[in-house]
Amino acid sequence: MANSVRGAAQQQQPEDRSDLSAAEDEREQLTATSNLHYIQPTFISLISEKQWKPDVERPKDAGVYGMNNMTTILTKEAHTNGARMQLIMSILANLTVLSSGMGLGYSAITLHALTSEDNPLRMNSSQASWFASISSFACPLGGLVSGYLLDRIGRKKTLMLINVLSIVSWSLIAVCSMTNFDLMYTQILSARVIIGIVIGLVSAPASIYSAEIATPKMRGRLTVLTSLSIAVGILLIYSMGYVIPQDFRLVAALAAAICVLSLVLLFFMPESPAWLMSKDREEEAERSLKKIRGYGAYGQRIPEVEKELMRMRDNVMAQRRAGQESFLRLLKQPQVYKPLGIIIGFFGFQQFSGIFVIVVYAAKVSSEASVSMDPFLCTVLIGITRVVATLLVAYILDTLGRKPPSIFSGVGMLVCMFGLALCSYFPPIEQLNWIPTVLILTYIFTSTLGFLTMPFSMLAELFPQTVRGPASGVTVFFTYLMSFFTIKLYPTMVEFLGSANVFIIYGAVSLLGVLYVIYIVPETKGKSLQEIEDYFRGMSHGSTPSQEVEEDEVSNLSTESV
Repeated sequence: MANSVRGAAQQQQPEDRSDLSAAEDEREQLTATSNLHYIQPTFISLISEKQWKPDVERPKDAGVYGMNNMTTILTKEAHTNGARMQLIMSILANLTVLSSGMGLGYSAITLHALTSEDNPLRMNSSQASWFASISSFACPLGGLVSGYLLDRIGRKKTLMLINVLSIVSWSLIAVCSMTNFDLMYTQILSARVIIGIVIGLVSAPASIYSAEIATPKMRGRLTVLTSLSIAVGILLIYSMGYVIPQDFRLVAALAAAICVLSLVLLFFMPESPAWLMSKDREEEAERSLKKIRGYGAYGQRIPEVEKELMRMRDNVMAQRRAGQESFLRLLKQPQVYKPLGIIIGFFGFQQFSGIFVIVVYAAKVSSEASVSMDPFLCTVLIGITRVVATLLVAYILDTLGRKPPSIFSGVGMLVCMFGLALCSYFPPIEQLNWIPTVLILTYIFTSTLGFLTMPFSMLAELFPQTVRGPASGVTVFFTYLMSFFTIKLYPTMVEFLGSANVFIIYGAVSLLGVLYVIYIVPETKGKSLQEIEDYFRGMSHGSTPSQEVEEDEVSNLSTESV
């Protein structure tokens, strides 16, 4: 079979041997760009016929052809399978994030029942505000621990641990006391603290895993899966609250079941090849990368995989030559402190513009904004709007980049918040009572297009590999610390300032956020992680010719397959 294929190839080859050499060079360049750093690939010989044994019948090796006594894998088919595998593995990693979304939205659908006059175990307003906000208070702890766990036990085991904690949290609520208020309140607050740790833990691992297994052209759409999973988790909990409005224990039990399913599916996900390589587990890194790049069925050496592994190995060696510096010492380097300051600032505008307040107090905000429909139905519409907008972000990231959607998002949030303030000052007449509903849903849609999702998407790509774990942890720490203050203070702000003035404050913060994005936040669309790092170093990093060919080819193949 190999001889017949080789004969066909020889009949088609031009007389000019330089054309054949150019074709071989082009095929050599069709390798996935390093997910850590771009290093000019060194030549690796293709597999010889003796190594490959092409005369042996191999039903699964249909995508093999011979050329000049050598064999190689058809790049197009490999990239089609690889794109599919990257998507599947990222989805498995981000199933863990569903618990985070459910935890964020849980108070929105339970506060009504827990504070109802008909409830014998009713919470007062202070207790209810702690129930809503204490998870955000615990989030920073999870953010700090996540960096250590990511580097110590890896991405996969960190995600598995997060699922175990989620199951414990939801189970505590599901079995909480029905007769003793003090016991019930203690159990619920303990569960909310645990789910808060989970929310802080899960923000970085899933997006970092997706960024490390993705090719540059797919990195945008895969890292946004974390935001999509949060949105889906919020929608799931809102929907369950709408269907089962009076039984918060049953809702928690269903959430625990979802976490059990996520934990089981994680067993089928390979560990990040980049992390395995950093731990000198090269054989495991090769097996993992083969599976992710669509070569799982091949036991032979794959030149494309070998080249990517070489880049990972060179990167690890370069880090070790630089020495094992502490994170505090590395903070003095511009490629670390610049992106850290920028991303924390971006998250700051996200939090103080009221995005998470709307998630946590969805039903309450709907009532205060003069929304006429059932508050629980409004929360479901909010969840659906967020999911639809997040799906759109997956396309926007790879086409428009990061800055234009963020600018549009901030302007939309500004308009909607000022509109809600006007509705609070001057309640619309009966024929126009649909306006507040439209403004809230539009706010959710526009905020999701930029300010909610972009910081999380950029979190995984701004930091160098040497500090990606701890830097992400520090960022999540400050993000959820700010989230705690905004959520805890919201009822107090409404009480002293009035809902209209609170909406105006959120709108003003959105305006400042737009200016911040325009003048401070960098555009990372189409850049390799090495180029982003060099940007913060102040270095000019143009693409090499081989890199341009490589990324164009990978982009075309990915577009065909996704």
